Amino acid sequence: MKLKQLKVRPKKILESSPCVVEMGALFECWATSGVDDKHCQAVAKSLQECMAKPGRKTKQQNTINYHLARLSKHL
Repeated sequence: MKLKQLKVRPKKILESSPCVVEMGALFECWATSGVDDKHCQAVAKSLQECMAKPGRKTKQQNTINYHLARLSKHL
């Protein structure tokens, strides 16, 4: 069986947000104490600091399609 071209579809990787823990803590604080509570302001400040950090999004290159195309030339 001869194939013209081989390609693989990479799996999509779901990444969690880096500030999910802080956001969950803020929602929990609001649920237990109320939105205007002084204790929740410290938690909100930690969420703001986390959100202010620059996020690094590096997409990892999958090289399997490159190698399949390269090797198919030899077949």
